[in-house]
Amino acid sequence: MWDFLPSSAREPASAMPTLRTRLFIALLLAAVIPSGLLLLGGTLAFREAVVTTGTAGPWGQVAESGSELLDRLDEVAAGPAVEAAAERHREQLSESVRLSRFFTMVGERILYLLPAITLAILILASAIALLVATRVSRSLSEPVRELVRWAEALGRGDTLPPSPGEGRGSGAIREYQTLRDALRRMEMSLREARNRELERERTRSWTEMARRVAHDLKNPLTPMAMAARTVAASPDERTAEAGRVLTEEIQRLDELARSFAQFGRPPDGPPSPVDLAELLVGLHRRLRLDDTGSAEGGVRLELDVDGELLVEGHPTALERAVRNLIANAIEAAQASGTEEPVEVVLTPRGDGGATLRIRDRGPGLPEGELNRIWEPDFTTKRRGTGLGLPMVRQVILAHRGQVSARNRDGGGAEFRIELPPTISPDGVSE
Repeated sequence: MWDFLPSSAREPASAMPTLRTRLFIALLLAAVIPSGLLLLGGTLAFREAVVTTGTAGPWGQVAESGSELLDRLDEVAAGPAVEAAAERHREQLSESVRLSRFFTMVGERILYLLPAITLAILILASAIALLVATRVSRSLSEPVRELVRWAEALGRGDTLPPSPGEGRGSGAIREYQTLRDALRRMEMSLREARNRELERERTRSWTEMARRVAHDLKNPLTPMAMAARTVAASPDERTAEAGRVLTEEIQRLDELARSFAQFGRPPDGPPSPVDLAELLVGLHRRLRLDDTGSAEGGVRLELDVDGELLVEGHPTALERAVRNLIANAIEAAQASGTEEPVEVVLTPRGDGGATLRIRDRGPGLPEGELNRIWEPDFTTKRRGTGLGLPMVRQVILAHRGQVSARNRDGGGAEFRIELPPTISPDGVSE
């Protein structure tokens, strides 16, 4: 009961009672002491009133003097009317004396039982005060204990447990609920900060490794490429075919080395306004499409743009990221053999930003791996590097945007890019 505060922040338990104990004692004393004093004062006042207003003695004296007066009247000659009046007076005096003695006896009994009655009332009041103090101290201290446990959990990096005090409507204390909400928001902020830090650390590690790999790959690639071209020029057909295969694989290794070298590198130069519609139209033109709008492999690519849409960014990096997603969508559509086109849809947002959706009807993404597709070491392609989508995500995050992926109803995948609006020189979104 005395371990309310963590051991690192409290003195010995015997020297620091809990908040609940302090509330309980304060509430109990606040209820019992005034009640006891009021009851004691009322008892004394009642006793004094009974003693002061006692009538047995005075009425006895009145009866004696009245009897003496009536006896004197009997000794003298009096008329019948006087005697009748005297007799009625004698009866009334007797009745008054009897009632006075009765009430005096009742008052004495009450005075005799008054201490016991007072004690019983005091015990009952104390019991009620004890019950009320217990309930009130618990209801006031338990949320505080809970908030302290939450603060300790946040300090350890643990997840906050569900609170029994949340969502009780009018029965909940508003201030405590405000603190709970603040701690919940703090937990989310801390978790996001930890995740960002972990992601930055993981990205730094992968970037360093990728640069080393790119460096180690590039050094032997040039002499290997020259040797492969020499072999490919051989008059022997089998030898020439081996040289061509070597050349293709060396080119793939060179592309892999360039991908590793680009991973983790921020976009070059300062950002500038980029017209996404113009970027997509140019990219559509450079994807070697024929007059029917079909890419290599017979996959149609449909572009839907809604006028000029400006965002703040780096055109080369944005084009590389979008091209990567479109290429993945085309490959997925080719793998499934679907006749439905790959859709690229650009729409404005209410805040002046842009939403870009790239949709296909391919086999879709692994349902249990949707969160892993952005990790550098994850790929579903047989000869994939696992760097394409992480590089896309890095580019979009560098543009203060968000990128997400989901499986579509009926098959296929959709990648969604959200980009903020252009920031004018005075810092206002255009």
